Amino acid sequence: MIRRCRVVGSLVAALAIGCSASTSTTDDTAFRAAIGQYLLANNMAMKIKEVKEGPTISGDAATLKASMTHEKLGGPSVTWEFHFTKQSDGSWEVIRRD
Repeated sequence: MIRRCRVVGSLVAALAIGCSASTSTTDDTAFRAAIGQYLLANNMAMKIKEVKEGPTISGDAATLKASMTHEKLGGPSVTWEFHFTKQSDGSWEVIRRD
């Protein structure tokens, strides 16, 4: 009985560590603003429904995956991956989306 409890306890601890490692602690506010500017500049009536992954920052580049939906109608969503570059003033700009 004790042996089983130790195994289960180890599994629970491993799962907790795995789950906490996957969460992003980076504030996505600047990236959401950059996406909003990108959508506006490209005349897209879309909005972020949910950030799925990221932002992942590597130097002056970053990526973020988000589900997007129609700005006013809602409905089904699509997932886009946005690619950013850091500007000289520290802000982020979308350079492309996949």
